[in-house]
Amino acid sequence: MHLLPIDDRPQNGDLDPRHPGDFAALVKRHHRDLLVYAVALTRNDATARDIVQESFIVAYEKIALFDVTRDFATWMRGILRNKWREWLRKNKRYDLNDNELARIDADIALWQNRRVQEDNSLFDALEQCLNRLPVNLREVVNAYYYEGRSGDEVAELLQVAPAAVRKRLQRARALLKQCLDLKSGQTLSLPEP
Repeated sequence: MHLLPIDDRPQNGDLDPRHPGDFAALVKRHHRDLLVYAVALTRNDATARDIVQESFIVAYEKIALFDVTRDFATWMRGILRNKWREWLRKNKRYDLNDNELARIDADIALWQNRRVQEDNSLFDALEQCLNRLPVNLREVVNAYYYEGRSGDEVAELLQVAPAAVRKRLQRARALLKQCLDLKSGQTLSLPEP
């Protein structure tokens, strides 16, 4: 049995995805989570980014079908799963069985709920700290951690020696740790690459 809440306002933090400005805000809010989910499914950053982008396009085109009593993140994960299955058929890639897919979906949903409950404070603090890094350190962090390049690939991209990349990553990690410690008021441990 599906019960509808008495309050018919959207359950997406007072944002209604049917309005363009609200849709854009929801895209920004859920992009990172969907990217994590897509990477878990595809095991490839570039493919994951493509699938997330295609999922948002489908959502925008079909937004009139969205039931505002539903959770936007759950709806988007469903669209993303369908786009992933299309990618599997098109590329004749491996497939996850239903149990594995359900486990990944549950893990991502739990992670999203925790992030919402924690008000994204750690992620927001990390983003603020990243923006404070000098440009040369931020470039190395982006290329190595966000784009998933190897140390040698980063060195080639930035036209520096591999040793310089390692040193910049070491400095960036130290500065990020220091910044996060100040923001959180406690000592955090950051993993080594």
